[in-house]
Amino acid sequence: MTLPLLLCTLIALTSGLHFGGRFAQAHHAGRSLLPAILAHGGVSTALVVVAALVDPTDARLLWLAVATVSLMALATGALWRAPRSTGLALTDPPEALGASGQAA
Repeated sequence: MTLPLLLCTLIALTSGLHFGGRFAQAHHAGRSLLPAILAHGGVSTALVVVAALVDPTDARLLWLAVATVSLMALATGALWRAPRSTGLALTDPPEALGASGQAA
């Protein structure tokens, strides 16, 4: 793997994690998911095109690695930053927590 392909893959990874987190935040807040998806789609498309142009192999399929990393990072970022339920409501008294700090 050449340096430009490695850079494309790393940029796709960080972009996917970032916009996946934005996707999770928007989903949790009930806002539109479209800005996060379009922004990541634009970055990802540019990276896949660059990867396809600089691919030195005979099969010319390394762009698939960039596309796969991009999609997997988006899904991972969305799941990683998804809010987790504690089982308690904001109005529950502090006594609802047990001695270990967990919900009783």
